[in-house]
Amino acid sequence: MAIIQVKLYRAQRRRIEKHYKNTKSRVEAARCRILLLLNEGKSVQLVSKIVGCVRSTVYYTVYRFEDNGEDCIYDQRNLIGPRKVTHEVEEKILEYIDKTPKEYGWHRSNWTIELFAMQLKNDIGVTLSTGCISGLLKELGCKRRRPCQVLRIPVRGRRKILKKIEKLLRKSSPDDEIFYEDEADVDLNPKIGSTYMKKGKQLKVITPGKNVKRYIAGAMNTRTGKVIYTVGQRKNTDLFISLLSKMLKTYKKAKKIHPILDNYIIHKSKKLIRFLNSSGKKIKLHFLPPYSPNENKIERLWKQMHDHVTRNHKHPNIELLMQDIEIFLKNAQAGKNRKISTMRMAA
Repeated sequence: MAIIQVKLYRAQRRRIEKHYKNTKSRVEAARCRILLLLNEGKSVQLVSKIVGCVRSTVYYTVYRFEDNGEDCIYDQRNLIGPRKVTHEVEEKILEYIDKTPKEYGWHRSNWTIELFAMQLKNDIGVTLSTGCISGLLKELGCKRRRPCQVLRIPVRGRRKILKKIEKLLRKSSPDDEIFYEDEADVDLNPKIGSTYMKKGKQLKVITPGKNVKRYIAGAMNTRTGKVIYTVGQRKNTDLFISLLSKMLKTYKKAKKIHPILDNYIIHKSKKLIRFLNSSGKKIKLHFLPPYSPNENKIERLWKQMHDHVTRNHKHPNIELLMQDIEIFLKNAQAGKNRKISTMRMAA
């Protein structure tokens, strides 16, 4: 066992013991205790065990004592000058995040901590370590995440179409019924989603292997939040027509039915046009601009359905999975403001 003898005069030992009792700094208290134990002839290994530190900390304290004497116990960080991270630095970091490195002349599309440091030095002459910038980003609530892809294709007349739909929602007759309509795919192979797991143990989701699909056509009433839906084995015009037929039966007293929907091909087929004409033109379709999923409110219901039922599911066959989905959709009928993420299982 390595033994390092630290010689302390009686007055030195008394001052270190007093500082050990009075200090509120854990670092200074540990240094005091290390010196006192070594002065008593304890080995480095035993001292590190008593103090609760690694042996390199014991050696480092001895080296500090040899260089600085009794002053080695004090935490010199309090003597460091003013903090470099000013309000100006914080504003600059946030400004950089809102832009790309290429806008500042760097041949790179994403920011790195090293690049932040170099740009700060170029702009305001402040030199910060990567560790300091990493901590600053954490303080500012900035995290390294994956961006989401957004399709941006200019659509002529997009604003005009959306204004017409807004006017329909705002000024429609009480005898009319308006719906958001869309189709959702259901796969037997489970969608994988984030969940809580114990450290070192990854949840395993068994997949059936051979995938089986079902399709749901749904319409959500804009006033009541009630959902009408039909299920089919194919996503075709027949599936959409079966939904419209169900809407006509459910809302017999409605003067006009207005589904708001996307431009999918099954919503514009010749077979559908013949059905609409045969229904006495009671149904009037309102098409959203292309690539506008955020404007169709029923998309949120499908997301909740996948979060609630299909992600990480363990159903061995499609029939049991569809039973679970139908339970979900029936419970979602209560109203548009119903929170269904904490819905209980049916008895």
